[in-house]
Amino acid sequence: GKNVVKIADKTFSGCSKLDTIDLSSNTSLKSVGKNAIKGVSAKCVIKAPKNKKAAYKKLFAGKGKKVTVK
Repeated sequence: GKNVVKIADKTFSGCSKLDTIDLSSNTSLKSVGKNAIKGVSAKCVIKAPKNKKAAYKKLFAGKGKKVTVK
């Protein structure tokens, strides 16, 4: 949702069929916990607002799996 400010540790961990995380309406995300996306689909895409793509890419870096931020 648009008011999410934190994604906790292991939130999506082990969700092997998860292929999209839609944050396109969210401009409030401040932190992503350890291993939050570990074990998601290798094709997982994170949809981010245009003005937040670089910031969200940094937030998700090293959180369990390399994902594409679009």
